[in-house]
Amino acid sequence: MRKYSQKPQKSFSVVKILIIVTIVAALFFALIKYFDLGKYFFKGPQTVVQLITDSGLKSDNDRINVLLLGIGGVGHDGPDLTDTIILASVKKDGSDVALISIPRDLWVPDVSYKINHIYAIGQEDDENGLELAEENVSVLMGLPIHYAARVDFNGFIKAVNLVEGLDINVENSFVDPRYPIPGKEDDLCGLTIEEQEKDGVKEQVVKDATGAAIPLIDITDDGSPFVCRYETLSFKKGPTQMDGVTALKFVRSRHGTNGEGSDFARSARQQKVILAFREKVFSTGTLTNPKTIIDLIGTFDQSIDTNIKNEDVPLFVKLSQKIDPNKIRAIVLDAGREESVLEFGLPQNYGGQSVIIPKDANWTELSEYVQGEVFKLEEQEN
Repeated sequence: MRKYSQKPQKSFSVVKILIIVTIVAALFFALIKYFDLGKYFFKGPQTVVQLITDSGLKSDNDRINVLLLGIGGVGHDGPDLTDTIILASVKKDGSDVALISIPRDLWVPDVSYKINHIYAIGQEDDENGLELAEENVSVLMGLPIHYAARVDFNGFIKAVNLVEGLDINVENSFVDPRYPIPGKEDDLCGLTIEEQEKDGVKEQVVKDATGAAIPLIDITDDGSPFVCRYETLSFKKGPTQMDGVTALKFVRSRHGTNGEGSDFARSARQQKVILAFREKVFSTGTLTNPKTIIDLIGTFDQSIDTNIKNEDVPLFVKLSQKIDPNKIRAIVLDAGREESVLEFGLPQNYGGQSVIIPKDANWTELSEYVQGEVFKLEEQEN
């Protein structure tokens, strides 16, 4: 299967999109002149022609596919591991948007790693994390990736706070007693790790004050004795106003009660927050506040990696104006439900790791399923 990729460039700020949308002409041009923002927008006659003719953005089969990645960044365990992976497929006329949530534990057979490692591997080699992620997601999903963007959690928190938080409707109350605290990943919590020999075999064990020992190899997140590494999260059902830190915890929680510990629930929460952020930054209050706009641009300049060029920004703006939020479709790839297209692989076949694979290890069926969901409306129309 052919691989599609674009060489990443780091000159783009996602929030540059915000200024143009819904601002009346007089205010728009006044802001650009006063704050010298012209450099962020129109890049000459070519861009103007593209705006008029509604062309310019890369696409295949009338769809523009954008890969969105979220990483922990500096200060987090595994800073380049992708905690959030979403493929957005947008019809060129904006009439249909499909958000495909890809589980971080999905196995990538071509490289023998889980998909959340791919960006990190590329960064370690020659800082081509975006390119490598694009190539592998394209192969797995059977779709070309035209653009990609990676943002770190620190930038996400700052951006949410700059727009004065997000309004989220929590669908299910849940408690997560195992949310990791940044910086405490290696804290022993007063316990000790020792080596002991049993039946001629040496193994590391964790001992508490009483001398009771637990083999280190048997410890999982769910049963970890290192309780000081975690905090307990609690979310109540109903409308909730979240600041950046709270929104991040809401989307990252992996051990929630009431069914919220599944990949399906987690992906649904991620999509909910993305749409809430989109709604907030496209609101009149944000778009007409020059300071907020400038601060957002600065925040994303420092925390984003993308291959979207400056001259493409006005084209994305025009496309965004056409999208009806009520017509955005959510496609969640997960395991554990009867209708899931994926299943849990046997750990012994993957070096003891917990991984997710297509049912019956049929990778062709996975890509065909994704393509069928993306082009579902077109097929119904025909």
